Amino acid sequence: MLDSIRSPRDIREFSVQQLEDLAAEIRIFLIDSISTTGGHIGANLGVIELTLALHKVFDADEDDILFDVGHQGYTHKLLTGRKNLFPSLNTYEGMSRFITPRESSYDILDASHAGTAISIGTGLALARQNSKLPGMVVSVVGDGSLVEGMSFEGLNFAAERPLPFVLVINDNGMSIPPNVGGISNLFSGDDWAAKSRGFFEGLGFRYLPVLDGHDLTGLTKVFARARKLVSTGPVVVHAKTEKGRGLDYAKDHPYKFHFSMPFDKETGAGASAIPPGANYTAIVGETLKQVMEDDSGCFALTPATPYASGLDAVASLFPDNIIDVGMAEQHAMGMAAGLAMAGKTVFACFQSTFLQRAMDQVFHDICFLDLPVTIISARSGFSGFDSPTHHALYDLAYLQALPNLQVFYAGTSRDLEAMIRHRAESGKSPMVILHPYEVVWGQETKHLPAKTTPLDMPEVVADGSDGVILTVGNRLPTAVQLRAELAQRYSADFGIVNIRWINPVPEEFLRDQVARTARILTLEEGRARGGFGSSVAQFLVQDNLRADLHISAIKQDFVPAGEKITLSELTGIDAKSILADLKGKWFD
Repeated sequence: MLDSIRSPRDIREFSVQQLEDLAAEIRIFLIDSISTTGGHIGANLGVIELTLALHKVFDADEDDILFDVGHQGYTHKLLTGRKNLFPSLNTYEGMSRFITPRESSYDILDASHAGTAISIGTGLALARQNSKLPGMVVSVVGDGSLVEGMSFEGLNFAAERPLPFVLVINDNGMSIPPNVGGISNLFSGDDWAAKSRGFFEGLGFRYLPVLDGHDLTGLTKVFARARKLVSTGPVVVHAKTEKGRGLDYAKDHPYKFHFSMPFDKETGAGASAIPPGANYTAIVGETLKQVMEDDSGCFALTPATPYASGLDAVASLFPDNIIDVGMAEQHAMGMAAGLAMAGKTVFACFQSTFLQRAMDQVFHDICFLDLPVTIISARSGFSGFDSPTHHALYDLAYLQALPNLQVFYAGTSRDLEAMIRHRAESGKSPMVILHPYEVVWGQETKHLPAKTTPLDMPEVVADGSDGVILTVGNRLPTAVQLRAELAQRYSADFGIVNIRWINPVPEEFLRDQVARTARILTLEEGRARGGFGSSVAQFLVQDNLRADLHISAIKQDFVPAGEKITLSELTGIDAKSILADLKGKWFD
């Protein structure tokens, strides 16, 4: 059946039995395919029936259907003719892990960050109403996304006027890990439907619960009713689903196989949400564990990303101190501010791409108040095959613009551990500790100085008489390769400095480097405009220092998903591209 489907129109006349047969086929296909490529398997197995019923009842050629977050859209992709793209998932220029209009006109919203579809949906619905267009807007939102502040703001407005807007809640009790807080309480218990009815009808919505979100008969009936009711105002359809449905071993997985690298489909063996090998997040978890053993007043907060922050391995040891606040980045930073005000030692553990969502709180509630909150920001730089919005290529630029905020880049395992310990003992003002996504560089011991450099200084990795490479930590391997190539091709002796400090720029150190050499090359895995190299250039100009500066940074506005080595070549920050840039500028 699946091979014959090219658009949602192809299932509009299907019987319920045909839809059930198709659901079974899709479930087998997704398990076979995603176990081979890796991907977001748990949420997608939970919305197969819901998505089929959605496309049977609503008209995707006339209605706008939005998925929040877009990683629950694999069945939607199959129904819109993309079965042949699935083998390319998690490859460069392959199928996106998320919904994206570059793949299909049926993908309305490029959604890889949660909590946006209600607000965007109300805008689309208001535009339809204003233009007197037929059809409606349907926003499919995971219950985990409802704790986002933007979702609450959208709910507040959506009930304001009779918009042609249907909110479908895919309620599996999970965001990435299990849900926490008041929404979780509202949606749980034997009386979940009565409690939720009171909440949504109190706001001004019509409310339609679906006890079994895998019952195609019930789903199609409720969606059909919602389609009629929406003519007089917004409707909420609240469907209970099971994350990971069809994978028996998903029941025992802490995140119900939210995301996994390739795994054995029969046993689940090999399942992992992160690349194999020693990684930086494990260092974060182990170091915080040791800190908390000595300090009962130490807290670590994370917005629904414990595995990506290194906290999942130690959360059970300190359940009162390691706190998952749900997908609520702004609240996490506000709560961190309150804990710091009360004299507690506070670490806020984020993925760097999601830290953007809490910028106002970092600025207003932490930096402005000069509170000693330590933000540990993972996945700085290229972030692999998630959406282009997941790359943290802008953090060096926007973070160093904030007053009072120290920005330290821990590009080595020993820097990361040492700075976390230092902050636990003597943090006095706001700081961000950035670290990369990839596994720890295997040649650290070979190339780093045997004697550690004090944390308040940049680390000289190698001396050189002809120039110096100032590198942000996640480009240290590139710096080593580049130094070797410069020596081989041009007999040029360049030093290497692991700069560590993005803000404040180490001014005395830079003055000393300029006195030693006229050639300075900066390396960073971030946007050129406003980045580390720009800060060095600004300092040289302000201090009236003369130096021949070459900035190696990313000039593209947005970078596609992909592996670090591929994207480094694409953006021209690999050693080969830098050598080509220097030819004719510094060397004949």
